[in-house]
Amino acid sequence: MKNSAKLLTILLFTTLVCSCGKKSTSEERKIIEEQLAQEQENKTIHDIDQLLKDLPSPSLVPFTLKSIDATFDNTLINELSNVNKYEGNADKLALNMGVFASDVSYLAAYGYEEQCLEYLSASHQMAKLLGDSTIYDDAHIQNWKGHIANQNQEEISKLLNELFVTTSVQMEEDHHLNMAGLALAGSFIEGLYQAVVTIDKASSTEADEKSLGPLVEVVLKQEPALKEVIEVLNDLPSDDTISTIVTELQILDVLYKGELKEIDEMMKADPNFLIKKHMLVDIDGEIKRIRQWIVE
Repeated sequence: MKNSAKLLTILLFTTLVCSCGKKSTSEERKIIEEQLAQEQENKTIHDIDQLLKDLPSPSLVPFTLKSIDATFDNTLINELSNVNKYEGNADKLALNMGVFASDVSYLAAYGYEEQCLEYLSASHQMAKLLGDSTIYDDAHIQNWKGHIANQNQEEISKLLNELFVTTSVQMEEDHHLNMAGLALAGSFIEGLYQAVVTIDKASSTEADEKSLGPLVEVVLKQEPALKEVIEVLNDLPSDDTISTIVTELQILDVLYKGELKEIDEMMKADPNFLIKKHMLVDIDGEIKRIRQWIVE
């Protein structure tokens, strides 16, 4: 995302102020403020649309885990019982709708149909609490049956992506921009969490570290998406939740830059270089900390 929209906003503001000159009235100032607010909203909608295109699919990590024969781990998903404690807190509901998008995919990837449908139903309840009850309906849930039982990766991924994108777009159209941005952030962090915990629990044998290569690669490639999540959240009206998660994500971004630079230099020096899990320890710790804050 470029700074051109911000520059356009500044130019618009300057032009309008100059045209009003000394005769500017409170009414004219109100018009300026409304135009600037609309310009910012249009930019934010554009940025969220771009983020939807650039973010890794909620199904990316789960199906990568499945492909490397990682054992299913029920601790990698948020507990259904936590939904009740998010009621009355729209920010936490939105964040955890994103978390559940990745959790649904994780369950679907391993063929847990009944549990998967329970999580979809919980997502429907969360959507209702946020005023978007039409997003998740019986038709969506019915579409999952059969595909989960058959572990049809292509169809599961397509259904999940369609559902998640539809959710975010609907939130934008209803001007629930904060909710859309937080949901995307929640999904992003949950996918990273599932990856780093799996890496952390694996043994340090060369065979295991080699088998984890595709998963490590997924984690390492998320810095550009991380920067976009931060940019989108920074463009939203700030509250305590957004301020907190932006700060945590910025810390994660700094860690990415430091550890990625070291790993990149090692890989350039040795084409056969194998990434050791301890090299991701700082990134690992920060992702776990953010995820804990989101689901608590």
